[in-house]
Amino acid sequence: MLSELLYSVSAILALVSASGCTSRLMEAGLSSRYNETIAHAIHSMTVEGLQLFNPAIGQVNHVPTVNKDLSNRSKMVLDWAPSDPWGNDFTMQTMNIIDKVLSKVGTTDDGLGPHWTPVERLAHVFHMWDLWMTIKTKSYPIVEASPPAEDVCVCLKDTKSNGIYNSVLWVADHYLTGTPITLLNRAIPPLHDAPSWAVWKKRLLHYYKEDALLDAAMYLYCATH
Repeated sequence: MLSELLYSVSAILALVSASGCTSRLMEAGLSSRYNETIAHAIHSMTVEGLQLFNPAIGQVNHVPTVNKDLSNRSKMVLDWAPSDPWGNDFTMQTMNIIDKVLSKVGTTDDGLGPHWTPVERLAHVFHMWDLWMTIKTKSYPIVEASPPAEDVCVCLKDTKSNGIYNSVLWVADHYLTGTPITLLNRAIPPLHDAPSWAVWKKRLLHYYKEDALLDAAMYLYCATH
């Protein structure tokens, strides 16, 4: 049985190597910017977030994320999504998340670097949870109904070759110098009033487009099964 499994994996890897992952992922329906859209969806992923897609998953996962300890320049990106539960001092989940975010302001291990204001930190964490829930409810059921082929999952999970890992690293690098809430390579203003929020909102909604959600859903299906 084991030998058959190893042969199957070897055959898949040979197929991937022969045909090329990029073309295979395009054939499978991913967008041409899948590395960017997936990296945005997972750069601050946690075990608790992954459990939206598979309740059984734990810290033994292979989802690359920004290291919350940004002072560790030798390991800017973790090879896994860490557990990051919120507390229970308050009654509602919303207040417990706010408590966790604000309790980390001024520390070196909140994953966002020194340049984010408290309101920007709150906007970020709630955006990520909102995005994960949107993926879960809108695109993930489509992927579950017609799961990607095994070779597609092999390609998607090879993050150090397909560009996803490098896109997560891009985020980590930029957290040290500014507040790039997206990977759009455009400056984003400090969030302090309605006009600046209008810019943030437009950039955030870029990742709620159908193709971006499907990219992330396909990756998360492969990464959690």
